[in-house]
Amino acid sequence: MRCDLCVDKGCNGGEPCTVRNSIELYADPQEKMMTQAAASVESEFYGDLNRIEEVVEFASRMGYKRLGLAFCVGLHEEAAKIAEYLSAFFEIEAVCCKVCGIPKSDMGAPTSDKVGPVSCNPIEQARMLEEKKTDLNLVVGLCVGHDALFIRHSHTYVVPLAVKDRVLGHNPLAAVYCSAVRNRMKKRAELRGIKKTDNPK
Repeated sequence: MRCDLCVDKGCNGGEPCTVRNSIELYADPQEKMMTQAAASVESEFYGDLNRIEEVVEFASRMGYKRLGLAFCVGLHEEAAKIAEYLSAFFEIEAVCCKVCGIPKSDMGAPTSDKVGPVSCNPIEQARMLEEKKTDLNLVVGLCVGHDALFIRHSHTYVVPLAVKDRVLGHNPLAAVYCSAVRNRMKKRAELRGIKKTDNPK
């Protein structure tokens, strides 16, 4: 599938190029309810609420009481403000990425003056939130790869609330919107010997 290359986007108008019985994928009552809750928030508040507010609306409609926050230590101030806001609506359990303070040397991971000697610990973050029986987990700024591990090991559904991008102010899409950034990325890829693809400009 390369839907990104499609011009017509017929599926968006009810005329898909691929037909499957997708309805059966939502047979689970919980997941059907999630789909409906997400759609209702989109329908009622499209363009009005920011993402944090949308989380409140969605989680409230799902009847969630306790939310988990798995955050990067580099965004601890932001995580504290997010938790403070959310705590007006839910019980909050927050776990920092450096929890347990495991040395990177014990994990066989490299270190440098930029990042320090303590390893991120996303699987432990997931385990600790499971122990707290959170209803929904939120990710705030975990490293690429560590976020994948957290999501994989989370006992419950995960909403990425914020992604970390130290270069672009935690807004990765700036690389898409800014031609100068895209050109710089292409040059770096060429220098690193990464094979160029036929991606649209």
